[in-house]
Amino acid sequence: MMGKQPPNDTPQLRTVRAAGARTDAYRTDIEIRDFSFTIAEPEKIGGKNEAPTPMEYVAGALNGCFTVTIEMVADEQEFTLEGLDVACEGVVDHRGLFGTAAVSPHFQSVTVDITLTTDESGERLSALEKQVLMRCPVYNLISDAGTPIDVNWMIRGRDG
Repeated sequence: MMGKQPPNDTPQLRTVRAAGARTDAYRTDIEIRDFSFTIAEPEKIGGKNEAPTPMEYVAGALNGCFTVTIEMVADEQEFTLEGLDVACEGVVDHRGLFGTAAVSPHFQSVTVDITLTTDESGERLSALEKQVLMRCPVYNLISDAGTPIDVNWMIRGRDG
């Protein structure tokens, strides 16, 4: 656990690197640190449906980013978190990718459903939500791109 870091005016920059190579039609094999994965397109676009698409990975990254950020903030706030589920969906207008209309090829809108299992008070929940939205990198990347992103917080008590 990192704990809460004191405010610091000195930038703490980190470079994120990825390398990819086309290995088949509509397929890219990616290397990041000690990890590798594949990005591919479904058959209807010309691929072989061998892996998630780039935008599906973005949706997965948003889920994972929310999970990590919620856990980090909960630890810092000594917030009791018994369970956490995140689901999201993004709407894409394929005309942008295919060049058939002047629309953006990225998500047109995103909806995120976060379910927390906790018995914490409403005030503590609000404090957690505020910090998470401020600090979640992928949420802010999508939001700062001007994409409407709705985050729905649902609370489940420990007893059900």
